[in-house]
Amino acid sequence: MISNNYELLKKIEIRPGMYIWSNKLKDLSLFLTGYNSALYDNNLIDIPDSPDYFHDRVAKKYWFYASTAGWENMILSVTIWLIPGKITWNSFLEIDITKEQHKQSMDKFYELLEDFISDDREQNLKEELKQRKESKRH
Repeated sequence: MISNNYELLKKIEIRPGMYIWSNKLKDLSLFLTGYNSALYDNNLIDIPDSPDYFHDRVAKKYWFYASTAGWENMILSVTIWLIPGKITWNSFLEIDITKEQHKQSMDKFYELLEDFISDDREQNLKEELKQRKESKRH
């Protein structure tokens, strides 16, 4: 879902209030889920939520190997300096988080997005070069 919506996410980065009315990752995540569901419901995409492993990448980067908390909660928790192995997600939802911390978590999301997209493009180029080499052999 993340890589399929890269261009939209870049627009949201510039003017988040126009799309999600806040600077909160949870709102961004909910927007993306609704947006992709609408695309699927109107037959504009084949799969409502195609996996692109952004969640897994965030989990691995920050040592949340068994987390089902969602990329938005993982990024936010790291932004406010919680220790991944010691988080109880029920109490996490009760923490008062400042606007500045939400802004920092959005900034962190966009850093991770750029890394993810860059690596994804690099992988696609490697696969394309490999296919070209194989087709020249035949």
